[in-house]
Amino acid sequence: MMTLTRVPGFGGSPMRGHAGHSTAGAGSGALALVFAALGLAGCTIGAHQESPLVQQASIAVGTGTAVATGTPTTTDQTAAGDIPAGRGIAEGGGGPLSYTFREEWRRALAAAQNWRSGAYLISASGDFVNDDGVPSQWTVAFIDKADADAVLVVEIDPWGKVTATREVTGDGVSSFVGQYTKRMPYAIMDSDTAVGLGKTALASRYDLAKTKDPRIGLNFSLVDGSGPFWTYTLFDESTATYVSVQIDALTGEVTATS
Repeated sequence: MMTLTRVPGFGGSPMRGHAGHSTAGAGSGALALVFAALGLAGCTIGAHQESPLVQQASIAVGTGTAVATGTPTTTDQTAAGDIPAGRGIAEGGGGPLSYTFREEWRRALAAAQNWRSGAYLISASGDFVNDDGVPSQWTVAFIDKADADAVLVVEIDPWGKVTATREVTGDGVSSFVGQYTKRMPYAIMDSDTAVGLGKTALASRYDLAKTKDPRIGLNFSLVDGSGPFWTYTLFDESTATYVSVQIDALTGEVTATS
């Protein structure tokens, strides 16, 4: 069963169509990572309610800093080489390759483990994602232990280059880490598959020719720790709202949001 979540627009942000590789907006960082949890709160959001970014940020901050990572298993990331390779995509049949998420993750993980050797991924998000599952930029977050005292935020471009890193400490950690934060298993489906499933699901309810601003996020539920999920989101021009679909990142099942 599938339920599509309506999400109000993000005020002040210009809306764009299915984009290739443009410069990411100033909204990346903490709020970009919060976007990764859109659709996971298990409720339908009306067009005149509080922004989901504000709602999800409140949930994240309220859960404190404990991280339930559990004992690592064979499906947990331990090194960049454990993550299945992503897909390289040639622009126009030639030129530099851009990459789907798993390849980007491999590269970002190596950078994160230069920060702290035990660093592992907890969430990711990207705006203006194209049909190949490649956004204008990925923003990904790493911690290195259950009682996280710091978060490393890594920005990586479509061509696999880490463009920025920043460490978040103190009270800022709770904006990224809550009681259900977990180590992301490396066996997740890649972003191109998730986008394909998301578009198919949304096309059954909406005219995709009248949508824009495609976004994608990867996270566990902030409500009960279930997942991990890919959340694919579009702005529907006919209703002037964001609509999203949640996909189990391990099985590919389009899941219900109640």
